[in-house]
Amino acid sequence: MAASRVVVQLEEVTNSCFVVMPFHPLYEAEYEGVIKPAVEEAGLTCVRGDEIYTRQAIVQDIWHSVRKARLVVAELSGRNPNVMYEIGLAHAIGKPIILLTRNEEDVPFDLRALRYVYYDPNNPFWGGDLRSELTRVIKLVLNNPTLATHLGGVEIETTLPAAPTKPIVSNTTPMEPLDFSGVWYTTWLSILREREHRATLVIPAAHGPTFTASMTVTYERGSQQTIVQETLTANFRDSALYLTGVNYTYVEQGMSSSYSLDSFELKPDKKGIALIGKALLRHGVRDVSFTRIQ
Repeated sequence: MAASRVVVQLEEVTNSCFVVMPFHPLYEAEYEGVIKPAVEEAGLTCVRGDEIYTRQAIVQDIWHSVRKARLVVAELSGRNPNVMYEIGLAHAIGKPIILLTRNEEDVPFDLRALRYVYYDPNNPFWGGDLRSELTRVIKLVLNNPTLATHLGGVEIETTLPAAPTKPIVSNTTPMEPLDFSGVWYTTWLSILREREHRATLVIPAAHGPTFTASMTVTYERGSQQTIVQETLTANFRDSALYLTGVNYTYVEQGMSSSYSLDSFELKPDKKGIALIGKALLRHGVRDVSFTRIQ
């Protein structure tokens, strides 16, 4: 009886990191402001799934990128099935995997032997802390000159590139941030209940490209008013302003039992009196326009 055998061609392994995460606007700020800078600080090229997919062969694109990557970073929050599938592909061929999660219960029992980094989005400094920790863990992985076999019966033979010694530095000159300081007002409807939310955003003076803003959100649930004070981190890049909610407190709780943090992707209009873009809400996306009132 002939022996059964499966041969997997790894291709040439490059100093790249394949990032696996849900394709949802809520994770856009995390990728652009935290994961990608952390990977590039460690000297690796950062590749995310939706940056390389073609319409005809998505699975082949994933498989090609996983085989070429030096390691994989996966955002496990929410237990997205596509993320789990891509982790499985990487695990089977011995690729180092770094798991990220904001909920430790989202790490399946059989994956807890892998490296995972927990972060708390209610910590105002979670972005900077996660970025530093992710860079540190990536560098630890790069110190290992071979791929480890995660599963019995799988033999891996490959040549890994020398570990990078310098961060990847963007060749583009960073844009000077516009002056967003002041008080801005907007409204939007929640996705499920179409409940009107009225928000006042306060951006500090002399804020620079990265800063912290505050926003007061008011809405009615039942016959009672709820007022939430939200803290957001802000990054200005590629001529856009990205705001990500990191924590909140109730000024008036009304009938609300919890509040979902908000994120926004905004661009200034030509007159500088409005910020136009999208509100990235828990259950979907709304078009939104902030008007400067002070």
